[in-house]
Amino acid sequence: IPALKPVLIDGVLRQGHKMIISSGSKAGKSYLLINLAIMIAEGWQWLGHKCTQGKVLYINMEIDHSSFANRVDSIYRALGLDTMANRQNIDIWTLRGYPMPLNQLIVHLQNRVKSGQYSAIIIDPLYKVMEGDENSNSDIAQMVTGFDRIANETGASVIYAHHYSKGYAGDKQVI
Repeated sequence: IPALKPVLIDGVLRQGHKMIISSGSKAGKSYLLINLAIMIAEGWQWLGHKCTQGKVLYINMEIDHSSFANRVDSIYRALGLDTMANRQNIDIWTLRGYPMPLNQLIVHLQNRVKSGQYSAIIIDPLYKVMEGDENSNSDIAQMVTGFDRIANETGASVIYAHHYSKGYAGDKQVI
């Protein structure tokens, strides 16, 4: 029997696997993912689950770089961790304003990331890299295969945020 991959988040996620954080719009997914990046960078607990310390690449596709860096600092401070001892374990790649379909992102990651360089790659949010229809099984399968490819080639866990569609599916009412 082959050995299991190392644990990244105890009881939740192994190194080189995928995880999605999903909720309604404006529910705090980015804050949750920034908190997760910090917990991995520091090797602390996230939502009661021990994280193995490692480096994180956070691909920020929505927030300008200075605002995002300030969010990271604010979360460190809110946790009482204003020393940011292992802040160097979080690399931020801001792509706000730069369209990056998943296939292009994979090519950029192949050129930028060495195998084993990161424990986790966080993509926030999913819709910025998604191609096709989120209601199409084949389009979703192609996207998930792309995440598998990133995980296989980098050895990193791929963690991404997705928001549920707005409104009620039955009457397509926007809320």
